[in-house]
Amino acid sequence: MKPSRREFVAATGLLGAAWLIKDLVKAHEALAWAREAVSQQPAPAFTAFTPEEAAVLEAAASRIIPSDDTPGAKEAGVIYFMDRAFSTFQKDDLPQVKKLVADLNRRARRRQRTAANFAALQPADQDAILKQIEKSDDFGGLRFMTIVGMFANPSWGGNNDMIGWKLLDFMPHGAFQPPFGYYDAEATRGR
Repeated sequence: MKPSRREFVAATGLLGAAWLIKDLVKAHEALAWAREAVSQQPAPAFTAFTPEEAAVLEAAASRIIPSDDTPGAKEAGVIYFMDRAFSTFQKDDLPQVKKLVADLNRRARRRQRTAANFAALQPADQDAILKQIEKSDDFGGLRFMTIVGMFANPSWGGNNDMIGWKLLDFMPHGAFQPPFGYYDAEATRGR
């Protein structure tokens, strides 16, 4: 007996759902690995930045989205997003970011002669320096990367443990399950 169109669609849907579930498990495992890599002690090695440059950028990002009654850029691992971005799809902008780090360090030493770098300053001093450059393109790029790292897909290294998504009350829904609409309702009831 030849199956009806609805039976064929239902069988195909079940087969597709089984394949999707199998791949969701792999995707979940990959995301768990990425989350674990970010939370490792010691932290994973940087590929685009030196540890000192990363400390300066992390300090600046932590002033853009500070930790207060909610987690900030530091807890979200924004620096790991930046490192991945500037070693892959934003690679052409890496020299400009390194110039920004050098400029922040120069300004930090002018502000406090004993400061080793921008990250060594007190938060109020860091804020004052960032306020000096807030209208520059460099600061705009830093702010943009901080925001993206805070709220992007965690698989890119930032948004650790979906901190940014939790702040927005956004949770990924994964795959849709039937019925997708009223027209599929009969097929899922077995008619």
